[in-house]
Amino acid sequence: MLTVLDDFHPQIFVDLSYPSSHSSVNLGNSISPSNVSTSPNFEIHSIRNADSLVPTPTLPSNVTYTLVLTDPDATSRSDPVMAEMCHWIVTDISIQEPTSYSIETVESTLGAQVGRASNPVELVSYLPPSPPPNTGSHRYVFVLLASKVKNGHLNITKPVDRPHWGYGKVGKGVRTWAEENELTVLGANFFYAKSEEQ
Repeated sequence: MLTVLDDFHPQIFVDLSYPSSHSSVNLGNSISPSNVSTSPNFEIHSIRNADSLVPTPTLPSNVTYTLVLTDPDATSRSDPVMAEMCHWIVTDISIQEPTSYSIETVESTLGAQVGRASNPVELVSYLPPSPPPNTGSHRYVFVLLASKVKNGHLNITKPVDRPHWGYGKVGKGVRTWAEENELTVLGANFFYAKSEEQ
């Protein structure tokens, strides 16, 4: 089984929900693919005590975040020939009130709801999870990243392709892409989904 991330100390709690289906991402719960057909809403909260994972309202305002979604089990967990698969990248997320984002289309919904925040950019459009039949459960992992350069302008490159995040090698993905873009992991969340045709 491919590992998506190296060990890290979570600093941010990433709360995600799919309002059209009333489904929430809860650190490994199962969600039907039909319930994740549109991009999720998300909130991010600072974690006061990483051992307890209790969210607090305080987040640094001088940090720019990037949220990604990856599938390390494409085409299947037993034969991940397409892994990792890039499903979504949203960048230039800055934290000013409100801290809840709706990303249906970055140009309209997000720009209107964020207000004072910088304009987030959907670098890679949302590709709904759709695991093939008879491939078992896939992990869909959201990763929240921040620039290692404080107060620096993000100059993030778009992957050249979705499979293998464009690296052309099984197992390549968000870890390699984050390193190349000088991003560090602050938080993560994930869910399982399998084909409804199994």
